[in-house]
Amino acid sequence: MAQTPNVIGNVVIQRLRELDLPATPENYERFYYEVSGLPPPLPAASPASPAGEQINCKELIASLREMLHEVSEKTAHLTKDLGEKNEGLKASVSSLKSSREKNDILRLLSLVVDQAGDIHSTVRVSHTELVETRRALESMQSELSETRQMLNEDALTGTLNRRGLDQYLNREVARAQRSGEPLTLAMLDLDHFKNINDRYGHDAGDQMLVHFAALIKSVMRKSDAAVRYGGEEFVLVLPETDTRGAQFVLARLQQVFERTPLLYEGQTLQATFSAGIANLAADENGHALLRRADSALYEAKRAGRNCLRVAD
Repeated sequence: MAQTPNVIGNVVIQRLRELDLPATPENYERFYYEVSGLPPPLPAASPASPAGEQINCKELIASLREMLHEVSEKTAHLTKDLGEKNEGLKASVSSLKSSREKNDILRLLSLVVDQAGDIHSTVRVSHTELVETRRALESMQSELSETRQMLNEDALTGTLNRRGLDQYLNREVARAQRSGEPLTLAMLDLDHFKNINDRYGHDAGDQMLVHFAALIKSVMRKSDAAVRYGGEEFVLVLPETDTRGAQFVLARLQQVFERTPLLYEGQTLQATFSAGIANLAADENGHALLRRADSALYEAKRAGRNCLRVAD
């Protein structure tokens, strides 16, 4: 069988499943060229760079378009083929109705059976191929959806990462400006986090970050977003929440954090956090909101840590 985009796509998806690899643009592109035997294009940038990601995504989109184009052609061919076979079948049935000779009747019945068999075979083969294509596309869609989620999540804590924050915050800022509802952002930083790493090791530090992220999620609503901004810094985005509401949420988090220390290798590790709070101004964008929350966090640290400060 010729290596059409449909066949190549199915083989690639099967190969990724066998190797238990996600269908990322990079993996799909690598196996696509391996299966097809086509030479891969020379990269214009490192795969880790945004330009490299853009190239890989373009290749993936091109492959998907080819697969869908083939499906379109296949269904069009099926329609034409079935139409021609149906016309032949109708002609045979018409001749059968007017026939009076036994031999003619037997010949025409045999022809009708053959034509019906051809139609059944055509439908069966096309149905099988289309089902395989649909499954390949559904699998790719599912894998890419999971990959997209992973790209936006912090691998350690399961919160959003800075990439995920950009997308979420831009959307919420636009929504708040349209609706006139408040939007508040808090930037949190674990106090003296370096001491935990130095005294108990980096694994203990990682466990503290996971523990803190879990407690943040416990006081959040579904509409809120928790983000690991970097190192021991977290961001909490609170739609439809004013400054007072944000202070209430963070005060609750302080209480939960104080009452729920991390248990690590038989030891109880206690920590605190500082936070800066900023409410979205009418003419402000997400980056400006982040800067003001960061300035308020700096003021909280200057005030002695383990406290909250609200941006002007």
